[in-house]
Amino acid sequence: MANQAVAGGAALQYTAVTADDTMRRNVVAEAESLGIEDRGDVIIGNWKTNGDTKEGGEEEELCRGELYDTILADYLVGAIDGFSPYYQDQIFPRLTKHLKPGGRMYVVGLNPIPDKVEGDANLFCRVTKLRDACILLASHRCYREYPPDWIERHMKAAGLTIIDRTEFPIMYTHATIVRQLNVARSKLKLFESQDVAKAMGKQIDDLEKESLVVMGKAKNGKMQLGFDYVVTGELPVSGGGDGGGSGLG
Repeated sequence: MANQAVAGGAALQYTAVTADDTMRRNVVAEAESLGIEDRGDVIIGNWKTNGDTKEGGEEEELCRGELYDTILADYLVGAIDGFSPYYQDQIFPRLTKHLKPGGRMYVVGLNPIPDKVEGDANLFCRVTKLRDACILLASHRCYREYPPDWIERHMKAAGLTIIDRTEFPIMYTHATIVRQLNVARSKLKLFESQDVAKAMGKQIDDLEKESLVVMGKAKNGKMQLGFDYVVTGELPVSGGGDGGGSGLG
């Protein structure tokens, strides 16, 4: 979330929120590399729980009273199921209360990977199912992506006017497929049954070998499947919007 963009696209002031400490460290490092670490804060927070608990047990609301010209929800909705299950339908009213009238919200997301497609691209569908199975067997929660139509409906319901939607086809390589398989591998040690872990490890290895063959036949070593998107919404100065409710509780 940023205030007052300046020449070159940099933010004069920003607040970055993540529920994951590893991501927080990565963002801090990126801010330092850009020379903007002194312009804002990178904090650990969860929009569902509102914020940290102060002494005495009173909960402090996350970003209480703060308003921003720009809010960037960067793959946020897809990650919510991993940290705040069943909160997806409330996230846009929660964020919109921090947007200044006339301000814009940019929602970046991944269109859900289909269960199955025709042709070689089905390999990645199988990879994602194996990855998610390993995540669940490790007693962790999977992310859950949402299509742009769902995003637009809920942005409108929060009082935002949809300004634009852009889609970006995703090109996969063997390396990007292996990264997803490595997520699955990282969960094996957490399985209750190491017999199951061994069997799943073989499946992961077999899919990696198959990927090497399939991608070796692909044009330029790349395969297209699905798309990322950016949906842009604006909070009208009047506070009305086109979605039938302000959502600014």
